[in-house]
Amino acid sequence: MQAITLEAVKRETGKSAARRLKNQGYVPAIMYGKDMTENIPLAVEYTKLQKLLQKYGRNVLLNVVVNGTTHTALIKEIQEDTLKGKIIHVDFQRVSMYEEIEATVPLRFEGIGLIESKGGIVQHQLWELTVESLPDKIPQEIVVDLSHLEIGDTLFVKDIPVPEGVKVLDDPEEIVVSILVPKEAGEEEEEEGEGTAEG
Repeated sequence: MQAITLEAVKRETGKSAARRLKNQGYVPAIMYGKDMTENIPLAVEYTKLQKLLQKYGRNVLLNVVVNGTTHTALIKEIQEDTLKGKIIHVDFQRVSMYEEIEATVPLRFEGIGLIESKGGIVQHQLWELTVESLPDKIPQEIVVDLSHLEIGDTLFVKDIPVPEGVKVLDDPEEIVVSILVPKEAGEEEEEEGEGTAEG
């Protein structure tokens, strides 16, 4: 994974400073992590951050440039305004390219349409995996092909292939998806009738 450059500036702390940054089109951030004696309060341009996330996702490896100094980092956490859907704060974690770290990687499922065309229902149990690897080996997402599954099948964590150099930390026996048989209309009516009789 090639590191993407993101410009940032040091910021003042406090509510008035935060409002001023917001009015100027910046979002507050903080950097902490490897070999840092103290956290660095930062600010990044909102539009640039948003475009970066849309293009590369949250697991992108970054070169965060602060006053001419480059820090290799990952996005550790993003806080959002749930009502407006806007980013209000970002945590950057500085990392070493030679030390493995943990990360959460989203799963992207393919082949759902084929299963549904056979009459199956895909029941999701897990949408992401926790992995450990060197920073430049962390995948932005893991593609899970479901097209080979049949009705009644179950896919476990251990069944998901991951890139070389990536170790999955989740329980290998944890269920990711199950392919269920849809209920027949007659069965549903029968269950409803039983429920009414019991009442």
